Amino acid sequence: MNAAGPGAAAPPGAGEPLRVLHVDSERTWRGGERQVLLLMRRQRDAGDQPNLAAPGSGALAARARAEGFPVHSVPMRGAWDLDSILRLASVTRAMRPHVVHWHAARAHALGAMAALAAPGPVRVLSRRVDFPVRGSWGSRLLYGLPIEAIAAISEGVRRALEASGVSGRLIRVIPSGIDLAPFEAPFDRAAARASLGIAPDEVVALQVAALAPHKSQTTLLRAAAAAVAGAPRLRVWIAGEGGLREALLAEHRSLGLGERVRFLGFREDVVPLLRAADLFVLSSYLEGLGTSVLDAMAAGLPVVATAVGGVPEIVEDRGTGLLVPPRDPGALAAAMAGLAGDPALRAAMGGRGRERARAFSADRTAASTRALYEELLGRFPGSRGRAAGGGEVVGPP
Repeated sequence: MNAAGPGAAAPPGAGEPLRVLHVDSERTWRGGERQVLLLMRRQRDAGDQPNLAAPGSGALAARARAEGFPVHSVPMRGAWDLDSILRLASVTRAMRPHVVHWHAARAHALGAMAALAAPGPVRVLSRRVDFPVRGSWGSRLLYGLPIEAIAAISEGVRRALEASGVSGRLIRVIPSGIDLAPFEAPFDRAAARASLGIAPDEVVALQVAALAPHKSQTTLLRAAAAAVAGAPRLRVWIAGEGGLREALLAEHRSLGLGERVRFLGFREDVVPLLRAADLFVLSSYLEGLGTSVLDAMAAGLPVVATAVGGVPEIVEDRGTGLLVPPRDPGALAAAMAGLAGDPALRAAMGGRGRERARAFSADRTAASTRALYEELLGRFPGSRGRAAGGGEVVGPP
């Protein structure tokens, strides 16, 4: 057992509040950042004391600050940003958290090095991507630093980590969760569709995703061009922003898609959009789990999705939706057209999906995360002040 060092925070007793420092390095608002905020809300509601270290100008910091969470501004300009490493170490010494929880690759890099200067808290990493850990010397160094646990959001992410040589003993699968409450509120679907300009006979396939390479919207555009032959009233709406916007607009023009495919940009009204749509489509070739899919299922939408990462863990093929191979516009087009032409099947799949989504609530994610913290604090009761080598090495052999 490791003894706590000078200035160590005493391990919490049963039922006592936990001080948790969440570290997220992203500036944009994406699924990972939503997960951090959902978790922090539930931790505070349970009586714990979550803090956030993040770029002060980022979307997560702004939202957390607006909700009254303590936010520590750390620029996190790069994986070797010495100033940010020292700031994180300073925050850790001042806050004396029981747990430090990293939520993104850069946050992991900076946080792991800060932990060498300010050892002590139990160290947890959330891993949300299903691609292998890079084999570069920098990644090997990073994954060679001690850590107590990696919270993988799906079995697909677990498999990718283990394939990279990360010890399975350190991995816990804790699926991402969504807030179910907004989908239970009364909703006038006909009025919402009319306000959005959806004609009564149109079938809207919605995607909510960043315009990023792994989301593969090029595949979706090509599928849309093929699908309209068999489903002329099908419309595809893409809600999201990202670096590929101009390239995707150029592809849209080259395919002559016109109003059949609309780019909606970043939207705050995602829940009403989902509840007004007819089906949901995911075209990714990499996906850790897919909380946008969970949102769609909670809204009662059938899902057409690629069978990648953790997606088959939430979408039952031919039960709650249709699964197709990645980067296959023809298969994606056939699935979308098939559902567009079968309202009874859409309704049946959507109903089953709504029930399935209840198993992936943010409350359940928070409870599982709290259980992981308690397990680790029980194993490392003198966690603060531990020498840098006190945890297990997680890197590839």
